[in-house]
Amino acid sequence: MGELYVEKKINFSEMNLYTRFVQHVKWENRICYVPWRILYDNFLFFVIKDTIMLDFENISIEVNEGELCIIPPFLKNRLRAKDNAEYYGIHFDFFYDDSEAFNAEVYMPEKTGLSRSELLEMPIEERLVHRDVYYPQHIQFPEKIRIHKRVELQKLMEKLLLNFDEKKFGQEMIMKSIFYEIMYMIIEEVTQVSADEELEQSEAFLRYIQDYSNCYEKKIDIAQMALEYGMSPNKFREYFCSIMKKTPKKYFLDYKMSRAKELLGTGRYQVSEVAYLLGYDDIFYFSKLFKRKEGVSPKKYMEDAIRS
Repeated sequence: MGELYVEKKINFSEMNLYTRFVQHVKWENRICYVPWRILYDNFLFFVIKDTIMLDFENISIEVNEGELCIIPPFLKNRLRAKDNAEYYGIHFDFFYDDSEAFNAEVYMPEKTGLSRSELLEMPIEERLVHRDVYYPQHIQFPEKIRIHKRVELQKLMEKLLLNFDEKKFGQEMIMKSIFYEIMYMIIEEVTQVSADEELEQSEAFLRYIQDYSNCYEKKIDIAQMALEYGMSPNKFREYFCSIMKKTPKKYFLDYKMSRAKELLGTGRYQVSEVAYLLGYDDIFYFSKLFKRKEGVSPKKYMEDAIRS
């Protein structure tokens, strides 16, 4: 599917939240899945029991109990779960544009779950691939969000589902007010942390970076690191700079060159071996980086270290 839709940024005052479909899903004592699909609106799901695997075409994310995801439109995905997974799901728009209106029948109900033999991929609704996509301008949601006020959020989702199922007069107005409260709670989780939490998060981040750095042979992939840590790449870079006081590129280069000096100084390795141990397939590229950083070639550095 080509990118036929148009992305539009809106600020909070322009936001017009619209809830399209609400569900409470229980997959009890069996392996279930939601097949590969394209979403035409945003999909929020909050895991209240066990673990849900969220698959994209190039990566999978484990969403555990008490965590929440917001999947944007037109991103191919599927959900997988086993044992007794349970979650609330909400299909919604940040801004209601009825130029390409549709109802919940577009999405296959997820409550029953499927076996793999039944359906592998949902068909694309061609009339909906032109929908405009609206995003909040001043907030960027990470790939998953840890919810601290779990009980409060679950009660709000129960209330939202109750009003969605009742179909009574004034339903849309009531649902809108509840969902605004839900969205505010999520945004608050993303943007605000206490001093203790901030310290705990920074210490956890330092441990994560240290563990990653110690795998010297790894090629640095910031996008992959961000997904593993549960952040968007932009948010990860920003957070990295605030904690490490360097860009990720400079930090890992400095770290690897420092390790290169240690290895070269032992005299036990050839330059090509050191390059390989540090994840560089191209010895000439490694030598260029080393000389730019240290002022001498790795071979010269090794010879000088051995002589001294």
